[in-house]
Amino acid sequence: MKPIRRWIGGRKRKQSSISQSPTRTEPRSGEQKQHRKGLRVYPLGGFEQIGRNCFVVDVDDDLYIIDLGLQFPEEDMLGIDYLVPDISYLKGKEGTIKALLFTHGHLDHIGAIQHLLPELHFPPCYGTKLTMAMVRKRLDEEKLTGKAQLKSILYGEKIRIGTVEVEYIRVNHSIPDSAAIALHTPYGTLIHTGDFKFDFTPINEPPTDMHRLATLGKDGVLAIIADSTNATKPGMSPSEKDISQTLFGLIRDADGRIIVSTFSSLLNRIQQIVDHARKFNRTIFISGRSMETNIEIAQNLGYLKAPRGLIRKAGPGMNQLPDKQVLIITTGSQGEENAGLARIGLGTHRHISIKKGDTVILSSNPIIGNQRAVAKVINNLHVQGAKVKTNAELALHTTGHGHCDDIILMHRLVRPRHIIPEHGEPYMREAHADIARNLGYSDNQIHMLTNGEILEFDVEGNARKSKTKIPIRDVIIDGRTPATAEGQRVLTDRKIMSTGGAIVVVLKVYKDSKRLVGDPDVISRGLIYGSEQEKVSKEVVRIAKKTYEEEFARKTTDRKAVKRAITGALYRYFNREIDREPMIVPLVVEV
Repeated sequence: MKPIRRWIGGRKRKQSSISQSPTRTEPRSGEQKQHRKGLRVYPLGGFEQIGRNCFVVDVDDDLYIIDLGLQFPEEDMLGIDYLVPDISYLKGKEGTIKALLFTHGHLDHIGAIQHLLPELHFPPCYGTKLTMAMVRKRLDEEKLTGKAQLKSILYGEKIRIGTVEVEYIRVNHSIPDSAAIALHTPYGTLIHTGDFKFDFTPINEPPTDMHRLATLGKDGVLAIIADSTNATKPGMSPSEKDISQTLFGLIRDADGRIIVSTFSSLLNRIQQIVDHARKFNRTIFISGRSMETNIEIAQNLGYLKAPRGLIRKAGPGMNQLPDKQVLIITTGSQGEENAGLARIGLGTHRHISIKKGDTVILSSNPIIGNQRAVAKVINNLHVQGAKVKTNAELALHTTGHGHCDDIILMHRLVRPRHIIPEHGEPYMREAHADIARNLGYSDNQIHMLTNGEILEFDVEGNARKSKTKIPIRDVIIDGRTPATAEGQRVLTDRKIMSTGGAIVVVLKVYKDSKRLVGDPDVISRGLIYGSEQEKVSKEVVRIAKKTYEEEFARKTTDRKAVKRAITGALYRYFNREIDREPMIVPLVVEV
């Protein structure tokens, strides 16, 4: 079944200065119409959570959307695949969308593209080469690429789209080809940092383009929309190079096989592993669909360099090599139950089983909420006989998000008039706001938006929140949800069933008279223990039968009202007598 999307939810204006470089112009499509003048910005996601990033810039009613990402479900979102931004506010405005701009290729920034691009009527999409290759891959999976307008953009190149010039600026993150985006509008320049850090010794790519950021700052920046993820952490974010020596030592000293688990998008990390494996004559075997896909894309585009034959898919051929010549890279560093590492730990992986003496390296940090799942995988690996190395004991992972001093450096370079902390939970963005206050910004220059809040700029360059707020609801993607179910109701039902079980009461009635036919049938799951089965079932039958007959005597003809009465009576019984709150499903069947 295909995944199903459910909705849960003055002064003369001065042209911003732009340094001279080649510029290409995108034609304005569609019918000319009267535009509402002015600059407004608003987030549709990413301002109250990690993920689901989507930020809209409205210039004279022309819309520029930055990122279209997914959010992985929280622990209480039982069974769903992920969430995507609520773009219902853009319905009817599709013809005004001038561009969809991507900052980098992580799923929390591109992962909703295959679901929402058709809803947006396929506006032109822009990004760096690697980012657009990853966007294309997601669209390929849904056979949407032929309808999409995918355009690669070079760092430093400026493209005029409508009245706005768009410029991509190199920043470092945990995936190559990451970018900050400058939008040079008639009202001033906006800079969206994307996810960033300042890495002065990056692996396999140049450092952040500090010179261009400083030049933009000198020319004048109206506002910055900046990453807040690690605003609470002191100092600078460690360099990717800092963990290289740790990986080198572990690969050098291991006598048996090495199994490395990391994010499939950490291509610079994977390049380090490839370089070290090559030095110590180890052949690399890849396990995990996303790992295979990203490595293939990166190799084809030249972002991952390895001699022919060094990297192979995991398979029976691994067992033909001595253990000391084998290195396996797999997915599953977050404890995902269907990913490669979890299946290796359980002994259910098709090609890989733990041998005594294997060294397993988790080159990642558990994301909040995944700690227990990761601990379970580690325990399983230990039981199987592996030696497990994690970032808790060794320097095996570094973040792609800047710490406090990275954020300070960004603001010192850009010197924006207004600061909009983005990308993070409320406490992260509040820490970012505190950093801005310490830099001398006043509260009317720091704008703490939530999803759906609109920030309006006047011709003087001042900004204030609009009295209008866009309603934002959760939008879930779940391949197992019935098409008729509303997402939030389904999640609520799953929570109830997970804690209280479920009971179905089937009442058979004559079609014409509506009188009961015999006693109701009772089916329960996860509710009644064997020792109380007979007693509880009898009471359920008695209460359901009595309630139906009372409603029949009152001549209640609304079937929904009858079912509500039965549900209420049974709820009171379960709450009073056995202190449980199951899902109660009464069914009335005519015979």
